[in-house]
Amino acid sequence: MKIQKFYPYILILLSAVGLLASAILTNDAILLAKNPEADLPCNINPFLSCTSVAKVWQSSVFGFPNAILGTIAFSLLFFFFLALLLNTIERESLAEKVFGVNKHRKIFWSLVNVGTLASVIFAIWFAYESIFVLRTLCIYCMVVWSVTWPIFLYTTIWNIKESHFSLNKIHKNFDSILIKNHKEILLTWYIIIVSTILIQFRDFFIY
Repeated sequence: MKIQKFYPYILILLSAVGLLASAILTNDAILLAKNPEADLPCNINPFLSCTSVAKVWQSSVFGFPNAILGTIAFSLLFFFFLALLLNTIERESLAEKVFGVNKHRKIFWSLVNVGTLASVIFAIWFAYESIFVLRTLCIYCMVVWSVTWPIFLYTTIWNIKESHFSLNKIHKNFDSILIKNHKEILLTWYIIIVSTILIQFRDFFIY
């Protein structure tokens, strides 16, 4: 199986996980709006408390729960990646009909890549706020963090493999390293996040 055919399956799975987590967070936000004193199932202890995170302004940056935006975004990504999968299976597929070919297709998937980059930046910001400012974590928020980075990484790699980016020699060398070491890059990201949490909340784990 070519590497281009492998990515759609990964991206569909990741976007589905992100969609599920965002949907749960959206439902929790609705429950809290109806009853601010509601005890959510994911309130495990002061360290892991969905309610504590959901009630702060960082959870509603745009005036409504971030989870709603996440639900919309992951729904769109799931559809895009499903169309991408169909494109790898059929010669005349839904992806070709919806997204077109050549120039328009390149522009579309480049915009998807920009969108996933924006998601990564937002996820990093929210992770920083949760870990260092709020000092409280939300289980489903962490699920969203865990899938956002690989979605961006593999969307970028797929775009590179499909020649959707115009690259000079220096960038091609960098992209070659990115493609060959994607597993190590992904693992490093997880190690950084987990290590940061363990260090920042070390008192909780010690006692």
